[in-house]
Amino acid sequence: MLIKCFLDTTFLMPIFGLDTSIENLGEQIQEILGSKQYLFQFSPISIIEIKWQIIKLEKKTSNLNAMEVHFSHALSSLRDDTRFYSVDFLDANINDISHELRKIGHKDYFDTVIASSALWNADLFITEDEPLVKIVQSFLSDHQINGVNPTIQLERWSSFYANYSVPS
Repeated sequence: MLIKCFLDTTFLMPIFGLDTSIENLGEQIQEILGSKQYLFQFSPISIIEIKWQIIKLEKKTSNLNAMEVHFSHALSSLRDDTRFYSVDFLDANINDISHELRKIGHKDYFDTVIASSALWNADLFITEDEPLVKIVQSFLSDHQINGVNPTIQLERWSSFYANYSVPS
């Protein structure tokens, strides 16, 4: 059975050559990709967030062309890799849940779109954003909306990696 794992932006960053605060994340992602049991979903909103990070870095480096070439290559890799799936956020259901998440306290629009996309499409949402996790848990306990996965697992990377990685 294929487990649909929705990745928050942090977990796409190594693909685009960006560092995160999670030690060995890039290597761990490569290891997990060796398993055929996951479909990794993501929001195009995450790509926009990553592009903004790269634009900020470009202002501090003379490596502009290399960064853009790497970004384009990473985009093509995500598009062509059947282990990854981009979830279209042009969906009224996703917008409605995003609006509800903002109403109950999470003000970052991009975060709420990513979380609501996960709620509509995934079995598991992997994020390091603890305030977002709390808002999503609150939403799930207070709302029962047809189409939203009420049993979605909310995991930090360390927990996901420990519980779902392929044993050596």
